Amino acid sequence: DQQVLSYLLTTISRDVLTQIGTAKTIAELWSNVEEIYSSTTRARAINTRIALATTKKGSMSIVEYVGKMKQLADEMAAARKPLGDDELVSNILVGLDMEYNPLVSALIARVEPITFSELQAQLLSFESRLDLWQGGSQSSVNAASRGRGGSNRGGRGRGNIGFSNNSCGRGSGDQGRSNGGNN
Repeated sequence: DQQVLSYLLTTISRDVLTQIGTAKTIAELWSNVEEIYSSTTRARAINTRIALATTKKGSMSIVEYVGKMKQLADEMAAARKPLGDDELVSNILVGLDMEYNPLVSALIARVEPITFSELQAQLLSFESRLDLWQGGSQSSVNAASRGRGGSNRGGRGRGNIGFSNNSCGRGSGDQGRSNGGNN
């Protein structure tokens, strides 16, 4: 024990040695080292968690934003506080701009949870669509915002996520209701 303790004390940097040099056993040395670095790790984890909760997409592309959030999640894992997919996905969704609200609403409405990989694919696809809408002609944007009209032939309204239905409620998605009040 004493030989290993002596070896460790000679290999430790002077800054750390001043804090743990009084250790009499390896167990005591290890306990002191753990105490020094656990407070640093705790502070790092707290700061990283704050960054995860407050980072906004802003002017970053989706690739940059998701990459930054993944890097922060990796820092949490390095601090021995790994995030689950649900927590990472939630933090990413919170930081998105209002223009992503249709996608965020659809993802929140899902019954099954979305994985990080699925979220990344959905965000990339949505960003591509936004770029097309913003770079395309005004008539194509108007056509996309009108949706599919009032017939809603699908019966359950599927496929219309993110599109408004400008039929003023006439016959759209209300197949379960009758006009004469005979339910």
